[in-house]
Amino acid sequence: MAASPLPDEGASLRPDARVLVLRLSALGDLVFALPAVHALRHVLPQARIEWLVEDRCASLPRSYPGVDEVLVFPRAEWKNARGLRARARALGVCADHLVQLRKRGPYDLVLDFQGNLKSALHLLFLHAHLKLGFDKPAAREGAQRFVGVRVPDPGRVHRSARDMQLVRALGYDGPAPQPMPWPILPEAEREVDLRLGHFLSTPARSVEGATVVLLHTEVTAYGRDKAWPEPRWLELAHGVVEATRARVLLLWDRENRARVLERVERSLGACGLAPPTPTLDHLMALTDRAAVIVGTDSGPVHLAAFRGTPTVCLFGPTDPVRYAPLGPQVTVVSALPEGEEPPPRDRSRPSPWMERISTEAVARAVLAQLRG
Repeated sequence: MAASPLPDEGASLRPDARVLVLRLSALGDLVFALPAVHALRHVLPQARIEWLVEDRCASLPRSYPGVDEVLVFPRAEWKNARGLRARARALGVCADHLVQLRKRGPYDLVLDFQGNLKSALHLLFLHAHLKLGFDKPAAREGAQRFVGVRVPDPGRVHRSARDMQLVRALGYDGPAPQPMPWPILPEAEREVDLRLGHFLSTPARSVEGATVVLLHTEVTAYGRDKAWPEPRWLELAHGVVEATRARVLLLWDRENRARVLERVERSLGACGLAPPTPTLDHLMALTDRAAVIVGTDSGPVHLAAFRGTPTVCLFGPTDPVRYAPLGPQVTVVSALPEGEEPPPRDRSRPSPWMERISTEAVARAVLAQLRG
């Protein structure tokens, strides 16, 4: 469909517009933006759509259909810098990134799905005929000051529905595109199959009677309040194994491997260590092969659900109305009474709301998913 005139602009975008999507992080938020990017392609089928993203998440939009080019913000350069000399070098790399970004302009349209200081900094350097983003409170840290057209905050709606509002401002009036899988690197699939070995060597979710259940037990430093008590993860693993004879594997990454390995050892045989997932393609290949994934409100869980893996997601201090995984087979286990909003978060420590989620409730949800 053709784009409609934007509010206060009086002119339509040309069909072959150069468009930049700003959604730098985090993984779950990138997943929530995918339907909006899909709809954007419907609005401007001939446009060149570029996506600016942090290095840690770059392979997601790079593999997503409809994205022509991915631009990478070198966040790791700054995050990993230690000492004055390293910080100075990292600052130079980031400054060069912003300079090069400005040279790529002018864009016809920039859509700011991020709405915070990180995206505001990029908006300051970007040259574009139109910058479209959210008004506060959806926009934080003053980001609304750097866009030309502000879309009102729709309130307590799912983040994906909120992101769709930016595309609706361009004239899209259809339903939100549905979650779906998309092709990933065959090399990643082969490596995951090889690692899974004899009990999971094909894309099927159950091979030779061995069903794979993935547990994502870790949380980030920014989301410590989402942690579910470790004894309950181990109780869940034992319960699933006893009830189904499934193979329970724990997801891990470079930063938390030691902790996850200790958890595996404490499980006394109920859990195993999942194959390594050095890239998002490896993570997607692994979750595609699981019968169920269980975890808290986190990026890997959202990505798996979006691609169609049956999902059980635990919610304590975060709002499932806003953040429930998108997908065809999702069960939310929430500590909140239905319709109630969570209180303000303390991200620095485990939340008592997570302690209200019983092992029995999660186990019932997992077994229901396994039984179809």
